[in-house]
Amino acid sequence: MKSLFFSIVFLFLLGCEAKEIPLADHPGAQVYHGKVRADVRCYRCHGHTGEGSSRAPSLVKQGKTIPLPLFIKTVMNGRDRMPGFASVLSEKEIASVQDWLEKINTNDH
Repeated sequence: MKSLFFSIVFLFLLGCEAKEIPLADHPGAQVYHGKVRADVRCYRCHGHTGEGSSRAPSLVKQGKTIPLPLFIKTVMNGRDRMPGFASVLSEKEIASVQDWLEKINTNDH
């Protein structure tokens, strides 16, 4: 019985490999993945590269159509189920996230 349990745990852990973060040193990637502030982790809802999930929309699609001032306003004030981050992120940090998303979602990286 123990061997079955450990086999299942092992197989589960194999499927839980860490995803590589493109341009991980970019300041926007650091903010997005909680490296700047532990209480800000955009990837938990929006996916590791902004691809979206069942919890939150794709930032790849929206990032191409939303002007930077509106992106900043949305992140600062929140929208729908998303909380606002005005008390923890600066406009510069939010702009760096949009810049990172644009860079990793083009063929230039």
